[in-house]
Amino acid sequence: MDGTAPADGMAPLDGMAPLPPQGAAGQPAAADRPRTDTQAKGTAPAADDLPPPVARAAPHLSRPGVRLVAVPLAVTLGLLTVAALGTGFVGRFGAAESPEARAFTSLLEFDLWSALVGASIALYVAVAYAMSYAVHRRWRQPIDRPAPRAVAVLVAGAAVLLGAVFGILRFFTPPGSVPVPLDGLAWRIPLLLVLGMLAAAPGAVGLWDVQVRLLRLSRRLPTEPDILAPVGALRELHRGWRDAVRFLTGGSLIISTAVVDAGALRNALLAYGVPEETFPASSVLLYGAFFSVMFALVFLPVVVLWRSVAGRLVEATVRIPEADELTEDWIERRARLVAFLRLDVSLPKVLAPAFGILAPLATGAVSLFLPGGGR
Repeated sequence: MDGTAPADGMAPLDGMAPLPPQGAAGQPAAADRPRTDTQAKGTAPAADDLPPPVARAAPHLSRPGVRLVAVPLAVTLGLLTVAALGTGFVGRFGAAESPEARAFTSLLEFDLWSALVGASIALYVAVAYAMSYAVHRRWRQPIDRPAPRAVAVLVAGAAVLLGAVFGILRFFTPPGSVPVPLDGLAWRIPLLLVLGMLAAAPGAVGLWDVQVRLLRLSRRLPTEPDILAPVGALRELHRGWRDAVRFLTGGSLIISTAVVDAGALRNALLAYGVPEETFPASSVLLYGAFFSVMFALVFLPVVVLWRSVAGRLVEATVRIPEADELTEDWIERRARLVAFLRLDVSLPKVLAPAFGILAPLATGAVSLFLPGGGR
């Protein structure tokens, strides 16, 4: 037996140096293999170069499968299908039964409006899913999830807000105020309004949830000089701002789409021969301003509260010492935190995302110059 190698898992015999561990088929283990060029350069190895246990632990290094590649394609085709169904059902189903309606629906401007309606419905579906997913991620951890009664309050608040918006619009623009020669108009426009507001509801719930979390963080911030700020406060504050901007973006997209649809309908009516005084350009801008103000009422309190909590966090983290205790390290730490939280920027620039919700007004002005607007 002298001079022979021990079997795997057995201790070496006396007088023999231990052999390196063996892999499959007698090959050296991964730790003793010579490194490849990519490994020597510090780059991530390919999945084929990794042992099976490491490859299973690093799925991001493997190639995407057919199922994963098919997801973006399915999403695009699904949204195109929704757009086609929206164009056919809301824009054209039963829309040309009277002679006036047949003349109106034969216009190219009406074709543009109906196509925009279908695209708007597809956008509503995409935005509603994206904002609902963002709210779901905020509530993924049990500690972050509101109580069932709190969720019911948020949903009820969204329903009240949507009902108020719909009621105000119907009060100032009652049916028949604008003579549109389109059959079934009594249900088409309200349906578009309801779909758009339902798509914006998750964004309103998300903004309210951000505000609730900011209020809870504000209560946790210390007021005594010798108590440190809670762990994770800066991360939570940054996440709240990021989510608030995400919900704002979704709401702006919905409002911009609704304004473009109104402008396209106005251009179709002008092409049909409706006097411009019946549907003036200012009505489209007022339409966008109304939605912008309503959504800003939800977003602006979040911005103001976020800035207030951010200032309190700076004071709790890098407290102002006495005048004779100021050091370069303290100045650098405080300046770095203030710059990260954008507290050194003027208030109008900090509120730039909030002012961004007024972008639909510019979109409404552009929509007035769509084809047919000059007729």
